[in-house]
Amino acid sequence: MVRPGGFVAAATISRFASTFDGLVKGFLDQERFEAVIEQDLRDGRHENPEGRPGWFTTAYFHLPEELPGEVGDAGLEPEGVFAIEGPGWGIPDLREQLADPVRRERLLRAIERVETVPSLLGASAHLLAVGRRV
Repeated sequence: MVRPGGFVAAATISRFASTFDGLVKGFLDQERFEAVIEQDLRDGRHENPEGRPGWFTTAYFHLPEELPGEVGDAGLEPEGVFAIEGPGWGIPDLREQLADPVRRERLLRAIERVETVPSLLGASAHLLAVGRRV
């Protein structure tokens, strides 16, 4: 139970995560993976009936705009939806940038500026929905 004023954070998988995995990990070259992506995009039901390694499990993949309503349905006041990977997931020298204090601060400021922009949320494979108990 969450006390009044307390926060709840729920991590979710974006409806577009399988598309990203297909592109980055080469799953599009595997037979039937496109059908998995199409199902995900159509209704959010991600299924891996053959148990193929790397194709994840059966789960529901969310659209970013669904999350505030789900937080509200849980009896919480929606506080925000945040991109977990955000625009930094594709940075080739990410470890080096994080290790350098000046570059890390610059990177974090850039991410903070866009981490809640609604039109960019779907570019993250994972999302964080935050709600507050009133």
